[in-house]
Amino acid sequence: MSKVEPVSAMGFFVVTNNLEVYQTVVFEYFDGEREYARIVEDEEELERELGRLAAAMQGYLDLEEVVLNGKRVKPEVKAVDIGFKGAPEEVFITYFIFFKGVPKDGVNYYENLYENEVAEYPITAYWYFPPGSKITNAQMSGEVTIVAPNILVAHLDEGERIYGYERIEFILPRRRTS
Repeated sequence: MSKVEPVSAMGFFVVTNNLEVYQTVVFEYFDGEREYARIVEDEEELERELGRLAAAMQGYLDLEEVVLNGKRVKPEVKAVDIGFKGAPEEVFITYFIFFKGVPKDGVNYYENLYENEVAEYPITAYWYFPPGSKITNAQMSGEVTIVAPNILVAHLDEGERIYGYERIEFILPRRRTS
């Protein structure tokens, strides 16, 4: 797949009241030789490629240190999908990832430590916490905007330094006890 060029990446993080994180990451590529268009036509080859992609992403995730409220958690790739944006050269690969922590009253936090690097393409991350949540602090590379009390957007342009550290502090709505 050396001819496939990355174009952009978008990550969507949906957090529940139970501190479950449903992460969907979409990478867009330009595939001038239509390798992926050929792969998706062959069911066996497609299954092999999906497995290879899932294993490669899991390998990257395993190198990160993801912490929720002081406890290390292990993000896990649950599925991968390959699609096209209207032309066989415009490929997107979507990863469905899950991890979970233990929520607490008061300030909760997410922390991620990983390798420093330079963004090879534009990257945008969206964090959507449950209604009634409040993001109280965010430390991430790039331009970070809290667009609503419970929604954060982080954007990096191609060529920007990624410092390998993220932290989001937030208050979840009070949980009801029965």
